[in-house]
Amino acid sequence: MGSRLNSSRSESGFTLLEVVVSVAVFTIVMGAVYGVLKVARGGRINTNQRTEMLQNVRVGLNAIGRDAINAGVGYPNTGATIPDNKLTLLNLPADADTVQDLLMPVYAGNGLDQIRGENFPGLQVFPVQADEVTFLYVDDSFNGGKSLAISGTSDPAGTKTILTVAAGFTNDPCTVGDIYLVANGSQYAIGVLTKKNNANELWFENTDPMGLNHPGAGSALDQVTGTNIYIWKLQWVTYWVNDEDGKGTLLGTLTRRVYGGVNGTTLLNWTDQPLAFGIANMQIQYILKDGSLKDSPATTEMDDIREVRVTVTVRSSDIDPNTKQPYETSISASFSTRNLVYEKT
Repeated sequence: MGSRLNSSRSESGFTLLEVVVSVAVFTIVMGAVYGVLKVARGGRINTNQRTEMLQNVRVGLNAIGRDAINAGVGYPNTGATIPDNKLTLLNLPADADTVQDLLMPVYAGNGLDQIRGENFPGLQVFPVQADEVTFLYVDDSFNGGKSLAISGTSDPAGTKTILTVAAGFTNDPCTVGDIYLVANGSQYAIGVLTKKNNANELWFENTDPMGLNHPGAGSALDQVTGTNIYIWKLQWVTYWVNDEDGKGTLLGTLTRRVYGGVNGTTLLNWTDQPLAFGIANMQIQYILKDGSLKDSPATTEMDDIREVRVTVTVRSSDIDPNTKQPYETSISASFSTRNLVYEKT
């Protein structure tokens, strides 16, 4: 009898209550573990998104900073002339006059690019007008860091401006498709080199795609006269936000536009270099030499710009699993336009 009782006890299992309690405890523990893993995964995604987004924006801001610091090197503070209504190259509207335009070393473009964020559920998105900024400066790598002397100019048949290189020099340092500053110390004009003829002629024909080599009475190049003429190669860049669908209804791309150039034998208006994607806004402010802060300085104030403040807002294309919204952040940077402090001669 005792042997049978001992055998029964050794084969007994878990009671139903024990099983229920064990399953409940296991469920609670696994739920907690899953919750921790979910939070960790969301945090990792957020961190990766933020890191990638900020790295891209910093690349763009670094590029803007380099050009802002260089702006005005060898370039007149009061600007150089281009034909009337060629500021449309900067997305500016045409004006009503017939006066030649001035292209300043730092040119502010306020609210020129319309963009808008993706329409995520629950996210209110409004069209914004992003800013642009343009910088000009001479290329110190041109001709060993020296200007090229010109002995005379002519405009045969009103179709091209021909610059004759001074005796003892050649047109070898110059490259077709590049943009040049033509100056005599008091007059400054911008043109695109379209042809090199013989060893001493530089042709600025009216076939350039940007229309800067405007012939005849409207020519800016023909206004630079005298015997003390020289030329420099120019760097001309614009930073702007290119909306992704061309309709201003999506996020944009921070873009660096470099004017001039040639592809084979074809002259180019410009080349666009994308720097950062997912841009929701770019706003630029300017500090003038009197300390005033301007969103849109007048052309007559642009030679007084001493600092450029850029704020770029970037938005992720992915949804944050925690907030169910795209991650968005802004990053700002200020750059000194130190070269505009010095008057050019």
